[in-house]
Amino acid sequence: MLAEGRKQPRTPDQFVVQISAVHDPLLTDTASVENLSSRGARVATERFWEPGSPVDVSSTVRELSVRARVVYCHARSPKGFAVGLDFLTPASDRKE
Repeated sequence: MLAEGRKQPRTPDQFVVQISAVHDPLLTDTASVENLSSRGARVATERFWEPGSPVDVSSTVRELSVRARVVYCHARSPKGFAVGLDFLTPASDRKE
């Protein structure tokens, strides 16, 4: 069953990704994927990401490379955020 408002099911998954701001590629952060679908992901990060901003998401672990839009960024602790990502380009994702 899909959560309210979901178009694709999300599956729990854990691997590391690199997030880079499109407008400033030097602005990067390492994040942990919490769940993943073909259309988006929820990641845990230590940095605040502005909702609506475009980001590039990549991982060598899963050969993932995609442009995404930050949907939300919720504080989870003094040093952590939950970030919702909506993939804008098809994800190239091949499990090893």
